[in-house]
Amino acid sequence: MQDMARRRLLSVLLIVHVIITATEANVTCSADDTSYLCKNIGNKNDFPHSLHANTRKVTLIGTDELNGYFPIARFNNQTWANVSELTMTKFDNVDFIPAGSLDGLEHLEFLSISSCSDLNYIDPDIFRYAPDLQALHLDENPHLKVSHVEAALVGKLSNLKYLSLIAIQAKKEPAVLGSNFIKALQGKKLTYLDISRANVLSLTPDIWHDTMLTVRYLNMSYSSFVVLGFRLNVSRSNYNLELFDISGCRSVTKDVITTRAFTRTPACDLPPNITYILCKNIVEVGTEVSLQFAINLKKCEINKLLLLDLSNNNFRRLNITISVASNFKAVQVLDLNSNNMEYISPSVLSSFPSLKILDLSKNQLHQMQNMDDFVNIFSRNKDLKILFLRSNSLSVLPANMFSSNIKLRVLDLSDNELTDLNSDWHNMRNLKLIDLRKNRLKNLPIPFLEQLENIYRHETMETKQNTTMINSLLSQFLDKYILAERYRYGYNANKEEQLTVKSATVPQHLTIKLSENPLLCDCDALDFVQWIVTTNIIIVNRTTMPCKYGSREILLNYVSFETVRQTCRLPIIMGTGITSSVAIILCAFTVFIIYRRRHRRTRKDDSLTKLKKKLLTKNKQFKFVVFMPYCSKDYDVVEQNIRPSLNAYLKEKLNTDKDLVCTGADSFVPGMRIIDEIHRCIEESLVVVPVITSAFLQSHWSQEECAVAIKKHRRVVILMEQHTDTSMAITTVKHLIAQYSRATWSNNESRFVISPSWNTICQGVFDIAADTLRNYRKQNAYESNDSLPLFEESV
Repeated sequence: MQDMARRRLLSVLLIVHVIITATEANVTCSADDTSYLCKNIGNKNDFPHSLHANTRKVTLIGTDELNGYFPIARFNNQTWANVSELTMTKFDNVDFIPAGSLDGLEHLEFLSISSCSDLNYIDPDIFRYAPDLQALHLDENPHLKVSHVEAALVGKLSNLKYLSLIAIQAKKEPAVLGSNFIKALQGKKLTYLDISRANVLSLTPDIWHDTMLTVRYLNMSYSSFVVLGFRLNVSRSNYNLELFDISGCRSVTKDVITTRAFTRTPACDLPPNITYILCKNIVEVGTEVSLQFAINLKKCEINKLLLLDLSNNNFRRLNITISVASNFKAVQVLDLNSNNMEYISPSVLSSFPSLKILDLSKNQLHQMQNMDDFVNIFSRNKDLKILFLRSNSLSVLPANMFSSNIKLRVLDLSDNELTDLNSDWHNMRNLKLIDLRKNRLKNLPIPFLEQLENIYRHETMETKQNTTMINSLLSQFLDKYILAERYRYGYNANKEEQLTVKSATVPQHLTIKLSENPLLCDCDALDFVQWIVTTNIIIVNRTTMPCKYGSREILLNYVSFETVRQTCRLPIIMGTGITSSVAIILCAFTVFIIYRRRHRRTRKDDSLTKLKKKLLTKNKQFKFVVFMPYCSKDYDVVEQNIRPSLNAYLKEKLNTDKDLVCTGADSFVPGMRIIDEIHRCIEESLVVVPVITSAFLQSHWSQEECAVAIKKHRRVVILMEQHTDTSMAITTVKHLIAQYSRATWSNNESRFVISPSWNTICQGVFDIAADTLRNYRKQNAYESNDSLPLFEESV
């Protein structure tokens, strides 16, 4: 035991010595129990000579100061024998790797030598003592020839599963992947092959030798001058290829996908287990392809194809009749975006009856929007769940366009020219998201709003399993990195066309996106404006959407609705006044005003007297006029500006020194359960006045207080901070905000401003308190117990 402890101490001291030495030479090294990392290696002496016995992973990052080759003697030290993963990158002036470099790495499983700009030669015997190597990465070595890699692989690395040669030989003459390449891969268990961005002249037919039977991931994207000269033997059902990417292989032009390419033989050129085909951006820039012919694929056995990406290919017209047996019926994702497509035949999409996600974005489908084919374009895709139609310059949608798509959950119509929505969507009860941003909509028609409300009322929650499935499929479609992670390594797109990482999920409740439309707040749109501010449907950025009111823009909210409504009522009032007798109107108006004022005065005086009597006498039911819930983060502004002001106005009105505003900060009894104290304070108060801020909407207890207020049937007077985003609020709070008018306040530059005035707010509080008291007396007319709960019409 003592010997073992001494050895461990010696190993730790050795690591510390290496790190200190490396630091003195401007080399940054770090180590933990199993990993070792060294940066800015400038000479051979910077390479670690000895490692801790438990080290399994080593990463060495170099500079352009190291010339020639890697120090063989360092790797042959006995302490390197247990290393299973070695990465060496950015050694710009290392131009060759001699034999014996890896001889001391007896258990090496992963090797990456990448981004060495001058590396042009590796010795054929470099892998002679690496029997366990499973993954080999020689990426971003632009001067390294394929022929040297082939020579080093022949007869070695029988356990190799992952081979990545990204951007290899990019600055050398084009290579031919043929018999020598196949010979190099013989006897291996290759499942992953990436030769993307490589300078390859052609793939000869014999590349599809038996050695390729095990490959599941084949990425040839953005390789220059690729000529696909292969044919698969369909009778060999044991091909395992699942992901095939030839995106950006620009010399695969329209000559490869003409009638001759598909009708020369009834055989099929794709393996039966293919799951993902990525063929984006394969047509030369400036080339327009009009596909108008028949494809016979009845003899294909493509039973598992899930995703087909044909985006960015300039398919101007897609008029293809596809004869299939049972093959393409498995396709769930079809990407045809950015093709400048003016026409797509319904027969094309009918060949994919199981489609769940379809992307037709960034095309020119407005060219066919008045055709009968456009009405029926999705009629056979009854399983369609997500449809992207953005950026097609569409100005109209046929009324029955989506009548067959009752399972549709996401519909993206953004960035078009739509001015109206007259489509019949009453069957689309699974709809969860409608994206109408960046159109020309001035309002939404009443029939359309009624359909949305009907969808909202009848929406049913999806099962967790279904939600997870569609969101997983959506993530794979939007982000090809996620897709490639299924095959262990990242997606390697062209540097000039790096993929944008996106994320999206299907919402649980009906959601609408309406921003960046020229919405109007006028009399014709009054019902629409009222719907915006009162609907329970989620409208993204509801509180910040502008609308045009006369010659200026205002925010779409309850205040603007009241302003528009008053403006629209003015002509009616004026018309009535003109057609009636002035004398009769004045007389009736005077009598009405006198009666109204007397009645209100009498009622208010009576209510105030009863309210004062109830509050200022000892009773078990009501001790306060107001219970004010707020978030603890807003303590300063509430206790300095809001609560004192409201309390002072209430005390002045009732002519009392008793505090009439209750908060949790001063009324909750220490040691009691918070939820019990919330119930007690609300039961002892007539009105609930929440102070709503962004912090309030993120606080569990603050929102719980609102929920209890509704449960106790208490009326509310909302004090909301200006520009508060309520989209993330729980449904209960959203209902409160939508149903009750509210006061707003701001606290900018140490100046507190509230609208309307405290006097108006206080009067509203008294009116509601009096109503609450009257309802309480009615309910307890035959009861003498003051502690009975208060019942009122639900909010």
